[in-house]
Amino acid sequence: MKRRQKMLIEIIATNINEAIQIEKFGGGRVELIDSFSDGGLSPNLELSKAVADAVSIPVNVMVRPHARNFCYDHNDWRIIESEIDYLLSNTKINGVVFGVLDDKGKIDTKGLERMIRLVDGKGEITFHRAIDESIDPVLAFKELQNYGRAISNVLSSGGMPTAIEGRFNLRKMQDIKLADGAKLLPGSGVNPSNALDLVSYLNVEQLHIGTGVRKDNLLHEVLFRSLLQVV
Repeated sequence: MKRRQKMLIEIIATNINEAIQIEKFGGGRVELIDSFSDGGLSPNLELSKAVADAVSIPVNVMVRPHARNFCYDHNDWRIIESEIDYLLSNTKINGVVFGVLDDKGKIDTKGLERMIRLVDGKGEITFHRAIDESIDPVLAFKELQNYGRAISNVLSSGGMPTAIEGRFNLRKMQDIKLADGAKLLPGSGVNPSNALDLVSYLNVEQLHIGTGVRKDNLLHEVLFRSLLQVV
């Protein structure tokens, strides 16, 4: 099979050393988070600055104030706004990773548009796996296409625990993607043994990797390079 070109591999980092390793090993973008066990929370702001200063590849930072759900009240938004202000004013980050749902399991359009105004084109917005908790991930992806380039990427496993399990929904998402809409960023459970099959089936340009290149919770160079070789 012909080797694909221009495949961007985004890798999760939780500290500055991991971010440096990701760049060294050949990763294309860092997603900086705190708390792997909670699916990712906002990292320390000063850490975000240090990581963006330490690497030359793009760094996208998780903005998620708590792990309870993806619904945010007034107090949550005060925290979110403070984080965005700091990140855009004091760091070299590439963008933020964010998602918001209403209490009915649909995209909270008012909340999302509030975030778009906060970022104001100063960085990318990746809508994260909140979409997988929505009542209809494919429909939610279609709705996100309406925002054009205001949303750069949509990270999703197709509403399933892993991207392989959710590949049929992910394919539906990829098929309805607009030319000027957010790009699909498949993630969850992607590893060197299944990455090529997933990429070939979905015809995507990027992948999101977390535990798939880790061993004993640490980044593993052999797994990392094995992944890069197959995609």
